[in-house]
Amino acid sequence: MLSGILVYFWLSIEPWPWLGLSVLVVATIVCLAIKVAVLRVLALGIGLAAGGFAVSQLSTHLAAAPVLSDEIGPRLISGVIEAVETGKSGTRIVLSSIAIAGLDPAETPGRVRIVVRTHGDQPVPGSYASILAVLKPPSPPTWPGGFDFARRSFFQGIGGIGYAVGPLHLEHSDSNAGGWRNWVEGVRQDVTDRILGALDPPTGAVAAALLTGQRYAVPEATYDTIRRAGLAHLLAISGLHLGLVAAALFVSFRAVAALIEPVALKYPIKKWAAVFALVGTFCYLLLSGATVPTQRAFIMTAIVLGAIMIERDPFSMRLVAVAALVVMVIAPVSVLGPSFQLSFAAVIALIAVYEAIRMRWPAWRARRSFVGRLALYVAGLSITTVIANLATAGFVLAHFNRWAVYGLAANLVAVPITAFWVMPWGLLALALMPFGLEQLALVPMGWGIDAVLLVAEWTSETPGAVLRLPSPPSWLPVLVGFGLLWLCLWRGRWRVWGVLPVLVAIVVWSLARGPDLLVSGNARLMAVRDDAGTLLLSSYRRETFVGDQWLAMAGQKRGPPWPAPGEALLDESLRCDEQGCVYYPLGQGGPGVGIVEDGAILAEDCARTVFVVSLVPIGDGCAAPWGAIDRFDLWREGTHALWFDEGGVIVETVAGAQGRRPWAPWPEPRDESQ
Repeated sequence: MLSGILVYFWLSIEPWPWLGLSVLVVATIVCLAIKVAVLRVLALGIGLAAGGFAVSQLSTHLAAAPVLSDEIGPRLISGVIEAVETGKSGTRIVLSSIAIAGLDPAETPGRVRIVVRTHGDQPVPGSYASILAVLKPPSPPTWPGGFDFARRSFFQGIGGIGYAVGPLHLEHSDSNAGGWRNWVEGVRQDVTDRILGALDPPTGAVAAALLTGQRYAVPEATYDTIRRAGLAHLLAISGLHLGLVAAALFVSFRAVAALIEPVALKYPIKKWAAVFALVGTFCYLLLSGATVPTQRAFIMTAIVLGAIMIERDPFSMRLVAVAALVVMVIAPVSVLGPSFQLSFAAVIALIAVYEAIRMRWPAWRARRSFVGRLALYVAGLSITTVIANLATAGFVLAHFNRWAVYGLAANLVAVPITAFWVMPWGLLALALMPFGLEQLALVPMGWGIDAVLLVAEWTSETPGAVLRLPSPPSWLPVLVGFGLLWLCLWRGRWRVWGVLPVLVAIVVWSLARGPDLLVSGNARLMAVRDDAGTLLLSSYRRETFVGDQWLAMAGQKRGPPWPAPGEALLDESLRCDEQGCVYYPLGQGGPGVGIVEDGAILAEDCARTVFVVSLVPIGDGCAAPWGAIDRFDLWREGTHALWFDEGGVIVETVAGAQGRRPWAPWPEPRDESQ
C-alpha cells in the first residue's frame, strides 16, 4: 500500500480517477482465480499497491476545494472562527463557511488562515466574525523538491492565507456554530489561556504546547534552542506524549483498583485500566488539536491498548503493520511527512530490538537489587534512545538538514523529566481545571519544563552542537526506509543485506551537488554557489523565509555578502554592476551566465553569455547558446534551480517538481515552438 501512495504523489499529472480502483479490482480477481502461489502473491502485492493508489485518489477528491489563484485584498472576509492560536507575533485564526466581498461563492475557499495583529474583539471559536484582510494562495515549495506547503494546506482544506489590515469584529456568537468541533476548539483555547496566565513565558508557552498542541506562542528563540538540542520532538504531540498519557492513566487506574481487594480479585482490572486509558487518551487527542500526526499516534496507542483488552502481545510487528495500514487509509498524504516516517522508523526499530532481547530481559532483572534494577533501567533507556536516534537519523537529516550532535545526551536527561515529572503534573492540572485549582499542578510542571529548557540551552550552546547537511535527492529517504525495513523485518543472516541500501544512500548523498543558481518565483531573490561551494544570497533582508529555506537546503548558515555594484567575489565567480551580474559557475575563464536586472543590457548579455537569467521580460527572444529564462518563466513555473557543467545547463522548476496537480494549479508552460 505504501508503494502505491508514493507512486500517486510522485506523478506529475493527475491520473484517471478510476485507475487505482480498476487495478485493485483486476488484481483481486486474478488473486482469487489463479492457483499458482507465486502469481497469487504477485497479484496480492499489486492489489495492495493499487489500494494505496486508490485511497490517495479518494483522499484528494474528498479534500478538493477552491484555492485562490492570486493575491486579493484588502477585502472584507466573514465566516465562523474555527481555530485560534495566540503568539507573540499576533493571533492566528482559521475561518470556515466564509464569504469574501467581490468573490464568487464558487471560487471562495472553504477555509482561510489569517494572522491578526491589530486590536479588536477577542476571537472565540464558534463565533461569526468579519475582518478586512489580504489573502494569497498557499505558498508553493521554495525550491524544486522542497517541502510542499501548498499540498499540506490543500489537505487541510485551507485555500488562502493572509494577514489582517483591520480589527476583528465579532458579529455574533453561537455555541452551536460548527458543532462539537468548535466547542472543542473553545475548550482548547480556554485551557491554553489559563496555562499562559498561570506560567510566565516561555515556560507557559511550552506547557500549552505539551497539553493543547498550540505551539504558536512559543518564542522563536526558544524553539530554535530546543531544535538545536535535538528536543523538538517533545513539543510536537506524537506517540511519545500519547503513550505517556495512556501509561499514566493505565497505571493510575490499575493501582487504585488493586487497592480495592474485592474488585481486584473478582474483575479484570487490567482490561478496565486499558479502557480507561483509551478514553482518557481520546480526550487528550481532542484537546491537543487532533492533527494528522496526533491521530496516527492515537491509532497506534489504541491498537496497543486493544491488544491488552484481548490479551494479545501489545508490542509486535503485526500491530505496527495494522496501525500503519489504518493511518495510510485515513490520511495517505501523511506518509510524505516527517512525523509518519520518524515515528514508524523508531517504533519498528525498537520492536525489532525488543523481540531480539525479550527472552533474556527477565533473566537480567532477576535477583538484582534496587540499585541494579535502576542501573538496568538507565541502560535500557539509553539503548532505547540510541536505537530511536539511529533509526530516524536519515529522515531527520533529509527533512530538516540538521542533526543535533549532542541530542542523545540531551534526550537522556530531558525525556525522563518529561515522562515522570512534566506530563504527570500536566495531566493533574487538566483534572484540576474544572475546580479552578490548576495552578497547584502547573507550578511544579513549570519547574520540570524549566529544567528541560536548561538542558536544551546548555546543549545547544555547546560548540559543534549542530551538524548541517545539504538536502539529498527526494528519492533517497525511500532507499533508507527500505534498508531499515529489511534490517528490522527479516530474521537471520538475510537482514544484514539491509545495510547495503543505507550505504548506497550515504554514498549518493555525499556526492550530490546542490544547484549553482537559484531564482525565486517572484524574482526578488537570487542565490549563487561560489567556487568553494558556499551559497550566497542576493539579499539577507528580503524574502527572509525563502532565503532561510535555501540556506537550510544547502546545509549552511548565512553565507558571504552579495557583491556591490562594481565589485566581485574574491574568487571572481560573480561580478556585478548597477544593471546586473555575470556569474561564472565553472570558474573564471569558463562560460558566463548573465543575470539581467535592467532590460537595457539584455541584448548585450544575450550575445556575450551562454545563458541568461532575466528578471525582466525578454520579449522577442534571446540568442544565448544555452537558452534563457525571464520574468514570465518565473511567474509560470516558480523558483528555478540551475546546474551548470561543460555540456550545458540543467533547469528544474517548482512547477515541474510539483506537477499539474489539484494542489498546484500552475499556468501552462510557454510553448517554445511559437
